[in-house]
Amino acid sequence: MTAVLSTGWDSVRQRAALSAYAPGGAVPVELVTRERRAELLGRLRWEVIQGGSVFLTYPQLLDGAAFAALRPAELLAELAIRQIGGGAILPIRVNSRDADLAGQLVAMLSTGFLFSSLPLPDEQCLRLQRELAARADGEAAAASLAADGPDATLDRLLAATGVLDTPLRLRTVDRWHGWLEAAAHGRLEVSGLVPADYATAYAVQPPPPPESLLTEQGRAVLAAWTGGGLDVRGLPNRSLLYERIDPLLHADDPDCRADAESLREAFDETYYRAIAAGEGCLLGLAATRHGVPRRQVAALAERTPVVAYPTRFELRLGLMTGEEWQRFADDSAEALTGWWQRRDLAALQEVGDLLGGRTKEPPSGAPGEVPVTRIQRATRAVRGLSAEMTAAGGLGVAAAGAGGGLLGAFVAGAAGALAPTVVAAVVGTSRAAGLPRLVDYRGRYDVIELPGAQERTV
Repeated sequence: MTAVLSTGWDSVRQRAALSAYAPGGAVPVELVTRERRAELLGRLRWEVIQGGSVFLTYPQLLDGAAFAALRPAELLAELAIRQIGGGAILPIRVNSRDADLAGQLVAMLSTGFLFSSLPLPDEQCLRLQRELAARADGEAAAASLAADGPDATLDRLLAATGVLDTPLRLRTVDRWHGWLEAAAHGRLEVSGLVPADYATAYAVQPPPPPESLLTEQGRAVLAAWTGGGLDVRGLPNRSLLYERIDPLLHADDPDCRADAESLREAFDETYYRAIAAGEGCLLGLAATRHGVPRRQVAALAERTPVVAYPTRFELRLGLMTGEEWQRFADDSAEALTGWWQRRDLAALQEVGDLLGGRTKEPPSGAPGEVPVTRIQRATRAVRGLSAEMTAAGGLGVAAAGAGGGLLGAFVAGAAGALAPTVVAAVVGTSRAAGLPRLVDYRGRYDVIELPGAQERTV
């Protein structure tokens, strides 16, 4: 089994997604609708199916808006499967300095980490960071942790800033308490930090060229990134980059705002790819566009194996009760093993068939929803590119479907160190009803990169 590190759990994106139903942020992001929670749970379950477990960076978990809504005590019944740790542990691994999650969280607060998932305006998040940094005293915080425990220490550090009101501060500490307790009792795997592999990340996709940006301000931030001006201990620092692009995000000039978004997307992709390469994880890159033209879907489908999943499959997964999920995982155990260990697409199709046979299609969702999924597998590497992507300009087609920032996701890179699996979704009827020609539909592409893949065929 190989864990999946997904960019979809990025705290900024999740905060925006979870707050979308509550304009103005009137409702805390920890409180989500039943359907939205099912979508989050379904995505986690799909990532477990893909890799056997989910890998989270400590900011994704501790500063993750999604994990403010998904609590570990509930997830143990809803996500754990008997094939992994007998169902007694979450199929989730998080990294942390010295494999000490509580110590890592206290260190974040005592060194001025930028918490971006809190239900606060961006300027208040930045103010919290500045106030934490102004009071930074790692030695005193570590002594407090040892003497008083994590809850009291975390509450004291937050309260000293005066930025959070009491209800939000208490909810935040309570949310962290649940995950720290799961780690302390062995229900959540915590591993030591592994250096991010930026050499591989840059080999797969270099930073954007200066001429791709629209403004001098944007090019100045890019120069600081690539020239080491945003490095901490020799590695690019995400918080420093966010600080530099924040004025651009709020500028009156739309070109500045466009450059800020481009820089953030490019850096985030590099950041997560470097971590995944260092950890030996699969990397899941979320698509930035919801549809591609029918002729492009058909062109890719002709050149690669297809796995069809039932309509609205992630929501089907998320709506399962814990008992239904356990039965589904038990009955899928042999097929899941075939996919996890041998990357057997027929086994993955078997899992999808079982899901379709066990569940009914949920009520129709929003217009434009993507209900049917295919998975396309790279056949072999050709000069660093997968064969089906090089055929008939397929690389450009796939990159256009996933969003321009994902072009390098299809590059094997670093002498074949990475090879792609492409997840594509097409709008159509359920598989049970008979799927018409793929040329009749539009598609959405996500990307999963496999680590350590050399020349391979399927």
